[in-house]
Amino acid sequence: MNLPGCEIHRCYDSWGPIHVCENGNLRYLTFGDGGDQSCIDRANPARPVFEYTQAMLLALLFNPQPERLTLLGLGAGALTNSLLHLLPQASMTVVELREAVAEVARRWFWLPDSDRLELEICDAREFMRYDPPQTDMLFADIYLDHGMDDGMLKEKMLAACYDCLSDDGILVLNLWDQGKGQHPRAREKLSHYFGDASLFCPVGGGNLIAFAFKGGMPAINARRMQQQSRKLARQLDTSFSALLEQLENPPC
Repeated sequence: MNLPGCEIHRCYDSWGPIHVCENGNLRYLTFGDGGDQSCIDRANPARPVFEYTQAMLLALLFNPQPERLTLLGLGAGALTNSLLHLLPQASMTVVELREAVAEVARRWFWLPDSDRLELEICDAREFMRYDPPQTDMLFADIYLDHGMDDGMLKEKMLAACYDCLSDDGILVLNLWDQGKGQHPRAREKLSHYFGDASLFCPVGGGNLIAFAFKGGMPAINARRMQQQSRKLARQLDTSFSALLEQLENPPC
């Protein structure tokens, strides 16, 4: 097994091993053979390191000031750290299946103890089944040691996601597409609930980020989005210009 750097911590739960590795300023969370799950820059924990995390944050170009967020999947807390830094007015609920992962995120990845952050330890499908709180943005980033949890694309799950979104809410999915940039099944399933109001952003490593808009497709103003992305880049010390070029409408 190839680990991304020097292992500094390892623990186990009923799901298997959890590894924490370090390479310079970068600290990684991995579950073993499933690849690197998350990464934090020790010098700047709010900076999103992985491209898929950066792409998920493009949702803020369509709603820069959401008040309520829900995240399915914690990992090392990279996305959570970025959102807490960017949105001091927002509150969020983060759902994580594994208590051991949450403990590792607190101890090794600077997951903050914030009164704006509610952490639920449970299966995301169970959480969504029982009247989840209404939310302006719902981020789903659920990966196990073998890869993406395919349950996110099942009809009951997508219906629950759609129902819990506010009128102009945005669903953001981290999908696995092996670099093809298509994922016809995801496009078909999302169109059932969101019509043609979806955008997709293929990123390196085989991920595909989907954005689905409950209130209909937002107006796309390239100049305004560039301005907003530059502001986001300054806040996070990360460039988003290449990702904007990769953001595209699904083919007809």
